[in-house]
Amino acid sequence: MGKTETDVKNYIKGMHGLSTIPVLLGKIVGTCNDENATAEDLYKLITFDPALAERVLRLSNSAMLGHSGQIKDIHQAIMFLGFERIKSLALGMTVMSAFPSKGAITAENLWVHSYEVAFVSSVLSDVVPLTLPGECFLAGLLHDVGRIVFFGMDNARFLFIDTTSTMLDQEIAAFGCTHADAGAWLVESLGMPKELIAPIKYHHSPSLAKESRNLVGAVALAEGLTRKFQTRVEDDGIWTAEHDALLKQYSFTANDVISAGEKLSAARTEIEAMFSAQ
Repeated sequence: MGKTETDVKNYIKGMHGLSTIPVLLGKIVGTCNDENATAEDLYKLITFDPALAERVLRLSNSAMLGHSGQIKDIHQAIMFLGFERIKSLALGMTVMSAFPSKGAITAENLWVHSYEVAFVSSVLSDVVPLTLPGECFLAGLLHDVGRIVFFGMDNARFLFIDTTSTMLDQEIAAFGCTHADAGAWLVESLGMPKELIAPIKYHHSPSLAKESRNLVGAVALAEGLTRKFQTRVEDDGIWTAEHDALLKQYSFTANDVISAGEKLSAARTEIEAMFSAQ
């Protein structure tokens, strides 16, 4: 017998009660929502977690950002990457680290997929109106966090679901809801920025979004394009008529699509290395 929507919501509530979500996440969420937060506030949180600090340094020294090997400490990294991107990375990492790695699809693999979507989302902000690279990056990074919820809740049941056109129906049969629903409930329960809810909830059905429609569109297109560029097991961005409609709505040209693909291709190897299991 499959799980129900209530089971998923209770699991998310239980994560708080059992301290499954790291204390650090709550502090980072608070910092992200604090308009008066400074780079120094974020520095203190990042250095509290050696694994997070190491990832931040690896990202800041990545060749894809054109600063390979020259960033030596977290202060420099924050200055180079910028407060918004560091917040996104810290927030995404602490969410992902709350879940175990096991099975053919691991939390690490899902993290790589999510980062690729975040990367392409930020690239598309140049074409999608009224969006910013930072907000597109963070929404893309956390768009599939509901799959991480399913992964942690019932790994065997989650791994039985395949990333085909019936994926969402399979999820409803197995968990009583889709990963998009579960992800939206999670970020809302954690008190994360409200603008994240719509792109997480509607990245597979952008036409249903009532708010943040351009942000939703950017993330939906990024996921669909990522799978088109190079399919991996974790990619669930099944291309639909909605994606075609978004391309037309935003007047995407063939060159826009090719450019995004080339940028991701140049960054792929490093993204995989950056988020590989330590």
